[in-house]
Amino acid sequence: MYYQLISRLASLQYHLDGSIINFQIKDDSDVSLISFDETHSYYGYLRDGLIKRGIRSLINTLAWPNGISLEKAIVPNTWTAIEYTVKHSTSDVLAVLRKHAPNHNPFMVMEYYPDWIDYEGQRHQTVDSNIFAEGVDKILKYNGSINFYMVFGGTNFQFTNGSDRTLAYHPIITFYDYNAIITECGDAYPTKFKAVRDIIAKYLPLPTNPNTGEPLLLSWIQDRGVVLLDEMVQGVLEWTEKDPLTLINSNFLKTNPNSILDILMENKGRCCSVLPNLGCNFKGMKSKPRLGLRELGN
Repeated sequence: MYYQLISRLASLQYHLDGSIINFQIKDDSDVSLISFDETHSYYGYLRDGLIKRGIRSLINTLAWPNGISLEKAIVPNTWTAIEYTVKHSTSDVLAVLRKHAPNHNPFMVMEYYPDWIDYEGQRHQTVDSNIFAEGVDKILKYNGSINFYMVFGGTNFQFTNGSDRTLAYHPIITFYDYNAIITECGDAYPTKFKAVRDIIAKYLPLPTNPNTGEPLLLSWIQDRGVVLLDEMVQGVLEWTEKDPLTLINSNFLKTNPNSILDILMENKGRCCSVLPNLGCNFKGMKSKPRLGLRELGN
């Protein structure tokens, strides 16, 4: 399985016009029961396995910001990234990295946790949005790079949830949320996403007008239409006396290239009008809907 996976990824490397620039190999090098020699041997095995299978990209190991974990993770022909939480001091993290790793080793926080896993029977783990954003600010202030783990929440389905066992057994629930800045369904976490985005905007140019969606336009609808985007109800559009010709959905629709828009029509009574040219006897939609300026079809 390992060979099959790596062989598929090898062709996607950056020097082959792909998008992969780095591979990470990981061991729980902070676990005291795993010796220095065992960790180095395992890291070397993983590194050599990647190289034998055609990997020419950068390869990094991962360590917690303490001397033991770093010494175990510093392996020839790799570089070492750091993982930590908002409870750590970034200045202390950088100091211990510079003490143990070579000077050319980049300051990369490969796993920066917005919070932690949830254990069965305990409260949902959360971190204040501003505190988390301040942690991001400190990393960028030291010219560091950052990767959020997790950037969006998720679920461990079926029997794939795990557990921790240190002094006691702690099962982990299937909810894999981490109090991330994006929820599992793809929505921005109301305060945390904005707080982090505002910090990043201090260091990098960001779009001034992020995509807020497009209006759904129907030139004429004689009945009532329930609008669904990817099977989720977005709203209801219907003919009214005030606006019989143009209907615009006030809640702009946020789509992606693979989104599916459905309009479920409900039959309403035919119109008996003294004005002959209103076309009130026509049912459903008289023309194709538009999303912004784009005409939509089946």
